[in-house]
Amino acid sequence: MFCPKCGAESGQTRFCRSCGTNLTIVSNVLDQGSVRSLSIGKKTTVNIFQNDSLSNIVDLDGHTALSIFGTTRIDLTAAPFSPGELRLTLISIFGVIEVVVPDDIAVRITGVSIFGGVNVRGRELSGGMGTNQYKTPGYAEAPRRLHIDATSIFGGIKVDK
Repeated sequence: MFCPKCGAESGQTRFCRSCGTNLTIVSNVLDQGSVRSLSIGKKTTVNIFQNDSLSNIVDLDGHTALSIFGTTRIDLTAAPFSPGELRLTLISIFGVIEVVVPDDIAVRITGVSIFGGVNVRGRELSGGMGTNQYKTPGYAEAPRRLHIDATSIFGGIKVDK
């Protein structure tokens, strides 16, 4: 087995010999035969070949969502949006991530796209290759803010109401 973090060949060991990553989770998913959505701790969701959804009923601050050949929908209208900044890391590889955001939330997007795209409230940030940069006017002063670090590789990320 190759380590998903550093790429080193680790053989049949439980931990990567190079970086120490726990390989048991990866091994268990591969042994199941049918890869589905997987939560790693409380702050990471991996969605492979499936459709999945998350909502802000649970605390998503600092959450990372990875969608590979699947669709992940994140609904931020399910519960009141707390004051301050909510940070999400979204990674779409041949997949789609849709984020539903209330109108009164200021949005900031950073990240990179490689043959993918990011669309924020109808505005295409990148198509092909490039960096994702967007900020709602008055973002720094807004009482409720959403900062998304968006990486799209042959996939798409859409932020809308």
